[in-house]
Amino acid sequence: MTEIPKKDDIIELKIEDIGAEGVGIGKYEGEFVVFVPGTVPGDTVKARIKKRKKKFAESTLVEITEPSEKRTIPRCEYFDDCNGCKMQNIDYSFQLELKRQTVKNAFERIGGFKEIEIPPVLGSEDIYFYRNKLEFSFSNSRWLTKEDMENEHADKDFALGYHIPGFIEKILDIRACYLQSESTNRILNNTRDFFKSRNLGVYSTRTHEGYLRFLTVRRSIATNELMVNLITHTRDNDLIAEYSKMISEEIPEVTTLVNSISTTKAQVALADDFDVIFGKGYIEEIIGGRKYKITPNSFFQTNSKQCARLFETVKEFGDFKKDENILDLYCGSGAISLYISGLVKNVHGVELSSESIEMANVNAEINGITNCSFEAKDVKDYLEGLINVSDSTSTTARFDAFILDPPRSGIHPKAAEYILNYLPGKIIYVSCNPGTQARDLALLAEKYEITRIQPVDMFPHTFHIENVVRLDLKQD
Repeated sequence: MTEIPKKDDIIELKIEDIGAEGVGIGKYEGEFVVFVPGTVPGDTVKARIKKRKKKFAESTLVEITEPSEKRTIPRCEYFDDCNGCKMQNIDYSFQLELKRQTVKNAFERIGGFKEIEIPPVLGSEDIYFYRNKLEFSFSNSRWLTKEDMENEHADKDFALGYHIPGFIEKILDIRACYLQSESTNRILNNTRDFFKSRNLGVYSTRTHEGYLRFLTVRRSIATNELMVNLITHTRDNDLIAEYSKMISEEIPEVTTLVNSISTTKAQVALADDFDVIFGKGYIEEIIGGRKYKITPNSFFQTNSKQCARLFETVKEFGDFKKDENILDLYCGSGAISLYISGLVKNVHGVELSSESIEMANVNAEINGITNCSFEAKDVKDYLEGLINVSDSTSTTARFDAFILDPPRSGIHPKAAEYILNYLPGKIIYVSCNPGTQARDLALLAEKYEITRIQPVDMFPHTFHIENVVRLDLKQD
């Protein structure tokens, strides 16, 4: 039997796999599992054991003795510190294979589906500058990189960038991000320089004081519209007028500027109270011929080009007919409902967020779509009510198919129970979390069988993967 390494032992091993959070996985002497951060499948490494358990150990990387052929040089200078693009050091084609394996592992290990076939992932045409939304945070506690610590003049008290995991107040000051556009980088840097030069305070949850909170930039791939949303704790009309002038002069491609006011202690880049400084106060995206109005608080898939491929996959899997009534659960702002509306008789969307439902109705009106209706209600409660009226005497039209697109937590067990009671002929389940999707599909497996699966990569260089599954009612 292999002797299990002890704490502080330095061992050599080959990295064979990678975990959901990007930690490399190797087996010491081919048996004992060791997790090594900062590694890529195919690497041969030396690692120091940090924490040992009965069946596995956690370690720190000491040296890469033989790099994997799947390695690539990260484009971003912040790769070692930023938590955003943790697969940027892996060849993109191999990223897709790792994501395919993630789906397969979830379905087999969590869902209990044996010998499941997962097709190749639909990769993104753009692996950089693909996001239509980015959020940056202000902080008076800057995270210092190795370069910063070597620079005695580095400003420790002001940052605009991304959060460091595990450090609530720490923000990595970013000068260039390759996720959205070069215009966004100019907005980011000009905004930092503008407010830093005025010695303005950053909002603190401890004191509930300070002015600056967040900077959000949204863009439309179809129309090239660009929205800047500066989120502050209070109003300062004179200061915002100066900021507006700077934005207009330095980044003229910005089409609308919004100043949102957030007095909540919650550190989220959302605010119901906002002023439109110039422009329309929103942008429009076009997907599949449908226009979608995107306001400062709107939820929308953040990769517009891949969103079109995702929706097309839903459309293809659904094989919808002109006489069918469709129930779109967790419908958000109605994007999928509107996308398939021309193929079916009616679509009814259900979503807990009343703001999203309001936007869904706006989007339906913008597109002149009259066969979509939307309702703000908890999905579980809606389904409970649905099965109570779906009897032989009910005049409510029966739904032929369900579309499910829940949050990462998946569907409530009671919702699954109600679906099994209602028994639509087919279900299209869209998920951003293969683990909870596999769990939910196991609950539905009593009456349904998986007939099609297609992963779609919405977020290159991350470990996230979207997955579409079609379920058909089993035949007796």
